[in-house]
Amino acid sequence: MALEGNLRDFSLADMFRLLASGRKTGTLYLERADAQGKVCFKKGRVFFASSNWHRESLGRRLVKAGVISEKQLRQALGLQKIQKKEKAGRRLGQILVDEGYLDGRVLEAFIQDQINDTLFDLFRWEEGELRFEPDETCDDEDIGVAVSVENIIMEASRRLELWSRIRQKIPSLDTEFVMAGAPGDKSMEIHLKPREWMLLCYLHGGRSVRELVELTGYNDFETAKILYGMYAAGLIERLGDEVTA
Repeated sequence: MALEGNLRDFSLADMFRLLASGRKTGTLYLERADAQGKVCFKKGRVFFASSNWHRESLGRRLVKAGVISEKQLRQALGLQKIQKKEKAGRRLGQILVDEGYLDGRVLEAFIQDQINDTLFDLFRWEEGELRFEPDETCDDEDIGVAVSVENIIMEASRRLELWSRIRQKIPSLDTEFVMAGAPGDKSMEIHLKPREWMLLCYLHGGRSVRELVELTGYNDFETAKILYGMYAAGLIERLGDEVTA
């Protein structure tokens, strides 16, 4: 029988703890007017999560992140279709590891990061319906990597605390930034990473956070976190702020 609730009465963390303590296997669905999400459990641990931000397949996410090449993905998908009966249960991730395209530890870390990214999106929901279906097991998404509920809740809490600080400087996705005309003294100590350079280049002439999300494909948290750091360092300015002499 399905377990149902509402985020106004039953927090996502409470639902996760309930499923973990009961070592439940199944799929938790989340839905609100403008978004959907799902989280797959096996024996009380999470092995897959998707939301409006994270709907791409594992293979596409690995290519986009530069972990594997487009050619390696095509070859692995081809092997998955024609693999012999004794290997018919291999998932895409296992094939990538077996073929030497990807180290198993790298794959596991990548999956855990993707799960945490997706669940942080879901943990920010303030309203929505919850429904757990014990008979739906998401077998196609199971590659043998799972994350404990307590680790998920701890990571989500850490990110939510940072998100609260970020929102003080970036209250909405429509907040606009531009390159600083005269970077502050702190900017001399900053060594930008490729993602940060990309965002900085896009800010020539000014753009909103929402526009940067669409241009880069990064989620709103990652984009805002980078902007928050560059703003604090004096590399960028918020449009609309008064400039004092």
